[in-house]
Amino acid sequence: MSAHPQTEPHKIGAVIYLASNRPLHVPDLLSEFHRSWPQGLLEKTGKELHRAFFRSGQSNFALELHHTPVPQPITDSVVRATLHWPTAGPALALHPAHLEVAGSAERRGGLTLARDLTRAIAALVSVTDALAVCWLNGSALNPAKKFTVTAREMLDTGLYPLTLWVAARFNAEAGALHTKGMTQFEAPEIYLARQPDPAPLMVEYLFQVAQYVLTSHHQIKDGEKMDSPHGTMRIKSTNGGDQERKVLILEPAHG
Repeated sequence: MSAHPQTEPHKIGAVIYLASNRPLHVPDLLSEFHRSWPQGLLEKTGKELHRAFFRSGQSNFALELHHTPVPQPITDSVVRATLHWPTAGPALALHPAHLEVAGSAERRGGLTLARDLTRAIAALVSVTDALAVCWLNGSALNPAKKFTVTAREMLDTGLYPLTLWVAARFNAEAGALHTKGMTQFEAPEIYLARQPDPAPLMVEYLFQVAQYVLTSHHQIKDGEKMDSPHGTMRIKSTNGGDQERKVLILEPAHG
């Protein structure tokens, strides 16, 4: 996050792992976008040597094709922490190229930018030999087809496709299942304390709580209780103040 959020734009971006070095045909991208999102808008606004600029909805972003793999430290870090795709490492090991998508938004515009970028990325996946998409702000890694299917299903129903933007992580030492990436939307990370393992049911619950935090106008306070698949959860700690409210901790309630 920027040290001066009121004056600097908020940057959001993703990388698309590609199976080959073939060039990108921009007219195919525009055609696929308008086929998939007939009420949306995607237009090319400029071009440099290896980069093209676009406007989608209310957002501007740049698209750059790199004839090299994603830097290995980024891939290694994300692959190790991805809970839902245990074979991601071998699947991405030999990719020769990647697309980088990056946009910026004014303060509090992160959700709008994420939505607009997601629509463009879903179209890109459909016209390239994409293997996977990694949303960099949350280090959320998903197979390319899953990204497109989730984007269309969720955005068409008016819900945020949080599993594409925010990662679920499990800290075995701390016994915590938690989000990574909520801060890109100026929202607190969600921690489910005292979890013995990353149970799929609780991962789903983690994202339900995250969706609630982003869509509800209710301010969750210390001591409140929430139902969960494994019983009642109590809000143990939230930091106060707009800039300090970064963690929402839920733990099993006693009694």
